[in-house]
Amino acid sequence: MTYKIYTLKQLEEIADHIPIYIYNVIHNIVAMLDYEYGENRNVDEADGGFVVYADSQNEIDEAVKAMHLNKKIPELVDVIAGYTNTLYLKNNEYGINFIAPRELANE
Repeated sequence: MTYKIYTLKQLEEIADHIPIYIYNVIHNIVAMLDYEYGENRNVDEADGGFVVYADSQNEIDEAVKAMHLNKKIPELVDVIAGYTNTLYLKNNEYGINFIAPRELANE
């Protein structure tokens, strides 16, 4: 399952589907986006960005391709307790964080 999260209200609705430590990471990102760009922003047309949370790295790979980001180099790749958080910047004021369980090369 893949979730596009861009407000704290949305995050609360899916909280039961996300491990608490990843929930906290997403909460920090989305709280900053709400504060800086407004919780009523048009996420597809205005500045800010969003978080994509998925159950697998394959789902993230598909989302990255669908958003035409697969040829860009990520701005940040972070490993958090078995999950990866990859940030792509579409421009100076719009970022997308992709968060999914980390899959090792030998799996």
